[in-house]
Amino acid sequence: ACVLQANRTGMMPTEAGNLYILSARESVRHALLGVDRVQALLRANANNLRIGYSTFLNTRLLDIVRRIQPDGTDSALVTRESLITHQAVAGVLQGDFHVGFGILPILESDLSTRLLFEEPLMACLPVGHRLATRSTFRPEDLENEPVVSVSRKGLPGRHQEIVTHFESLGILLKFAADAYSAKEALWLVTQGAGVSLMTKFSASAYRYDVVMRPLSDRLLTVKSGIFTRRDHDQKLIQDFVDLAWTETAALRANPN
Repeated sequence: ACVLQANRTGMMPTEAGNLYILSARESVRHALLGVDRVQALLRANANNLRIGYSTFLNTRLLDIVRRIQPDGTDSALVTRESLITHQAVAGVLQGDFHVGFGILPILESDLSTRLLFEEPLMACLPVGHRLATRSTFRPEDLENEPVVSVSRKGLPGRHQEIVTHFESLGILLKFAADAYSAKEALWLVTQGAGVSLMTKFSASAYRYDVVMRPLSDRLLTVKSGIFTRRDHDQKLIQDFVDLAWTETAALRANPN
């Protein structure tokens, strides 16, 4: 089949040519990913462990992420880079990092994840809100409230978990604004844009005129974890994942 045809301006792909171009581009993409994975393998075999982590993790988890060193490998070179979750995910997928730490769930079938820490999700309200005097916030209280989402695009898995939970209770959340980060969400709450769902840690990290109320059903949590490529099974990487699990045991025992 002919993949190119002549016209007044030069050569243009035919219908068959457009199909070929799509396949060719996908082949090139896979080839480049293959090169990245080989480079990641070589770095791991040379005891050069590269870690990407979200800077928005709970401080107690961040302290562990920033200090843990692979067991019995004092000679290992550990490089850490502070990012946001979706950047760490992209880095692990592309072979720039061997290990990533961030907010779960991660909707990438090529990655293996392990839960390390959970924090209860709470309702964040402005001080003068009509429901701010309550000790707890019931899920049904959000039925007619505008809601400010946090990182809907950056953390689609987490956003969907929240939506699905409320839908299971017969509640359709009305999202009035999208915030890139918890800091922006807090500011939008103080401006009357709506109520937001976040952890107590996220709110306490910044100074804003808000109150935090636990959800009465206490079923929603923010999950943090570690992730690696499924096809990166080198001992250095697997041992590091196990070490991270061990080092965070105290956090899981005492999440508050």
